[in-house]
Amino acid sequence: MTGRGMLRYFGLVGLAYLVATLGTGLTDYLTAAEVSRARALAISGGVGLVVALLLGLIDLAKSSSSRTPATELPGVAPGAFPAAGRAQVGGRDATRPGGGTVYPGGSAYPAGRAAPPGTQGSAYPGTHGAAYPGTPGHPAGAAAGSSARRGGGIGMVLTALLLLALCAGGGYLATSMVQAGVAKLSEFATPPWINKRNESGQERLASEASETGGPLTITVLSVEVTSQATKVKIRGENTGRDALTLPVFGRAQLTVAGETLLPDPGASTWQGTVPAGGEATGVIVFDGVLGPDVDSVRLSFSAIYGSFDTPPNIAVDIPITH
Repeated sequence: MTGRGMLRYFGLVGLAYLVATLGTGLTDYLTAAEVSRARALAISGGVGLVVALLLGLIDLAKSSSSRTPATELPGVAPGAFPAAGRAQVGGRDATRPGGGTVYPGGSAYPAGRAAPPGTQGSAYPGTHGAAYPGTPGHPAGAAAGSSARRGGGIGMVLTALLLLALCAGGGYLATSMVQAGVAKLSEFATPPWINKRNESGQERLASEASETGGPLTITVLSVEVTSQATKVKIRGENTGRDALTLPVFGRAQLTVAGETLLPDPGASTWQGTVPAGGEATGVIVFDGVLGPDVDSVRLSFSAIYGSFDTPPNIAVDIPITH
């Protein structure tokens, strides 16, 4: 690959990177700004197309400025040939450096010997019927130039269509791929207890249930069953003068049909402390799921710390829907 070819190659790579990055950034920004996805795609694709066309025009301008005029033949005026009938000295053309034998009839080949294919009309300057490609008298050169111009126009149209397709869909595809990749990497990098906490499931609570013991009231707000756990959201209210502690690890449990589900403290958000005269809310994540036939469960704390006015434990019976 020539230096110019390598420059074009890396230029196209840079252009693709720029368009994809610009489209991705714009789509993310517009999505965050609550612009519809279709409108964000249209805006980012349009901006990417404008950038691509501008870079293409710059490249065309550079290519045009680097072109050099065709080299003229030595001893031949621009756009013209030496006149036929040059003076001959000893059978040689005296006006051509190095000369060359000219046979009768102005031919560069002896009588009876045919010129090689492709050399007709290409005799030396000064011989009869001499002609060179690329001069005004050479129709084949003009036709080739016209074909090249037509080919260049078609190429520009195809390039514009290709850029339009790439820019219109580049931002959307790049954004979707990046988001999918980030989500996948986040899934691998996120600890399993966080995934357990964030997993969505089916709501099974039939109605809110609560239990009061002394100054403490525990209310169950939600029972969500996922593929691997049962998440119970509770609110604790404390009307006493002392903060109360209801620990999760080793003290909280969920009993269902004679089976006890134990909590995962790492996945739970319940902090365990209810301030004096205040309340606290959180989720306790229990390992295990409720069966489809379960209609009630019991949440219990086997120990409560912080006040002599509070009972040593508390339990709430929770109605469950099928």
